[in-house]
Amino acid sequence: MSKRHRSDDDGGELESRRPLSRHRRRRRRRHLYVVLDDWSKGYSVYKVDVDGFDGDPDADLDDEAVRLPEPPVFRLETADYGRFGIFVAVGSRIFATHYSEDTNARAPVLMFDTVTGGLAVCPGVPAELCNQPMIFPAGDKVYAMGRSKIKMDARGELRKYLEELAADGEGSWAWSSSVDDRAPPPPFDVGRARCHAAHPDGRTVFFSAHGDGTYSFDAGTRGWTRHGEWMLPFDGQAYYDGELDAWVGLWSGHSGRRGRVCSCDVVDPRGGGGGEQPPPAWKLAVRSHPAWRARSRFLSVALARMGGGEFCVVEWRSRRGVSEEELHERCLLYATTFRLRYDRDGSLEATDRRARAFTARKKSDEFEWCAFGI
Repeated sequence: MSKRHRSDDDGGELESRRPLSRHRRRRRRRHLYVVLDDWSKGYSVYKVDVDGFDGDPDADLDDEAVRLPEPPVFRLETADYGRFGIFVAVGSRIFATHYSEDTNARAPVLMFDTVTGGLAVCPGVPAELCNQPMIFPAGDKVYAMGRSKIKMDARGELRKYLEELAADGEGSWAWSSSVDDRAPPPPFDVGRARCHAAHPDGRTVFFSAHGDGTYSFDAGTRGWTRHGEWMLPFDGQAYYDGELDAWVGLWSGHSGRRGRVCSCDVVDPRGGGGGEQPPPAWKLAVRSHPAWRARSRFLSVALARMGGGEFCVVEWRSRRGVSEEELHERCLLYATTFRLRYDRDGSLEATDRRARAFTARKKSDEFEWCAFGI
């Protein structure tokens, strides 16, 4: 894999060859933001300083677990518990929305700015997409993709939509459908989408869907390209790493090895010139899973990009010896920061690993906690 050293923090644009000023060289310090439904009326957003991690990732940190920093930087109260069930981060902002199977009304969108602490109300998700939409970031925009429960196509199937939420440069946000700029529908079954990754060109997003293969959407031309029947090797969102010149994400392989990180060559968004492209090469990172972790139940895992080539894997695990009834009330968040590099043999290696364990709890099985590097 070549190293073209694009930035992984500026939307994927190529870095300038000119010397940078001291001010421009200084990156904004990122933190880990964790979203939990840990109180009876809604959700909490916690801010974690990963620079303070000093634990050994291969050691048993159960007895060293600390509480998440109090108070939360933001709490979202909902009248209808579980209503705001979808969170996504773009730049310094965290967007929150929901879907409802009982109404065709627009779903409200709230935007919390982690830098200013401000809260804004954005235009609601279009009613056609209020059927469990897939919300994802790309560049400085938010996209919603899904199937309508209220409109059918000529074959009697649910219509598919892709909508874009973007700022207009004057402080206002709008969905593409509201300005009559709707993108063509996805050419695959949205419900089967397994992963997505933004290309470093800053305008193209790749998707892999079970049974349908891999496609990309170009926000500039507003067109779709098919790349092949193969799947990208990720589960969920993958991120571009400029040092590796590769996408990095959680491996979608065997459940017994969940939480493994892998890298994958970036796919040419121009396609194969009329034919299908071969699948990209990928590598699984060398990362040990200590035997002591088998004594706790592994529940779920998330990957956050911290910037500057650093990532953080966050694992949601039960504490040792907890009963089924206490499963979500007595849990731990294991956060491990690391960097990736290729060793002399070309293997992908996780280095500079540091960890910390946090006590945590959840109130509902219906909401999946979130972790973002902002």
